[in-house]
Amino acid sequence: MAFTPRSGGEPKAFAGREKEFKFFEESIQDAENGTSNHFLVLGEWGLGKTVLLDKFKKGSQDKGFLAPKIVIRKFRDSESLTDATAHLVQSIVVGLPMEFRKLRKFVERIDSFGIQILGTGLQVSSKPAEKIDPQVFLLESLRALWEDLKDRSKVIPILIDDVQHFDKISEVFTLIKNVLSHDKIVETGYLFVLSCTPDGWEKFMRLHDPIGRYFKPQLPLERLSEQETLEVIDRTLEGTGVEFDAEIREMIYEYTQGHPYELQELGDKLYNREIRGKVTEEQWVPALTETLLTLGKERWNKSYDDASESEKKMLYLVSLRKNPSSRKTVVGLAKKHNLEIPETSIGKFLARLVEKKLLSKPKKFEFAFPDRLFREYVLRVKGLDGEGNVL
Repeated sequence: MAFTPRSGGEPKAFAGREKEFKFFEESIQDAENGTSNHFLVLGEWGLGKTVLLDKFKKGSQDKGFLAPKIVIRKFRDSESLTDATAHLVQSIVVGLPMEFRKLRKFVERIDSFGIQILGTGLQVSSKPAEKIDPQVFLLESLRALWEDLKDRSKVIPILIDDVQHFDKISEVFTLIKNVLSHDKIVETGYLFVLSCTPDGWEKFMRLHDPIGRYFKPQLPLERLSEQETLEVIDRTLEGTGVEFDAEIREMIYEYTQGHPYELQELGDKLYNREIRGKVTEEQWVPALTETLLTLGKERWNKSYDDASESEKKMLYLVSLRKNPSSRKTVVGLAKKHNLEIPETSIGKFLARLVEKKLLSKPKKFEFAFPDRLFREYVLRVKGLDGEGNVL
């Protein structure tokens, strides 16, 4: 993954993820041989889950397989399991490269549930939604769809992105597990690939533990290595006539630590400041500042604003040091900056920030930022005013 100079589209260069591609290739081969090992891609915000699923889709299509990719929408408290199931079925069908009215067996089967095809969607018509059994509906829909498509695609990967958005209807995972375990589906060529944030999946595990054992193969996405990061930069700039100084390339990795989305944002801001085809340290600070403001709007503003005034002061004090800080160090910094925070409360505030994942604990008695650019955001964009008040 990489930044995309002046295009706003899919990254021009893609590096890393060889392990993930190999795993997907093996899963496709297993499905062709009659064994579908449905699996889960886990990754924090911005690590490239969506791009990876797009690559899985492209790889499937290159082999001639139909591979609908679905992005799960957010659900309201008032919506039901039937709504979630209808959304899933509709998204699968709409994601196919064909007009779904031509899926004769599928259309006949959903019509028997009292569901009509109107425009590009499915709408409950003759029967009230609450009378439809969601599990039976998903099972029969998938089975009928397979009958329509099996001669065209021996394997059908179903790529489902952002499943953490099922948080208000988490029982949908038990339903999916039950359907995929049914004999009518086991004998098909479906391969379900789910992507989720670690926090979202952990929440589902607490509520529905058995689904974790069913989607046991897991691909945890990590940040890119330094070599992969530099490769992405070089491949992206190739043919553009723009060159980043060696110091800039090193600083990009130092500050992003190979986080794909941060790399894209910072690289793009630097690229757009090139002077006569060169990007030097002169452009670093303004590009970094713009990157922090962008990431603040997209990612950090809300979590920072939700912190208490005392917690914000703790964040600022920890941001003053590049290395992790102990509680004792933070107490000393609070005194140095004349911040009126009871010494006995500082440990409590730090622990609360760890719970909120705004700070991490690299060692038992140390506190640090889990993300270098978030530290820079607190230090450069937020911080304190001249009177010691948080911004």
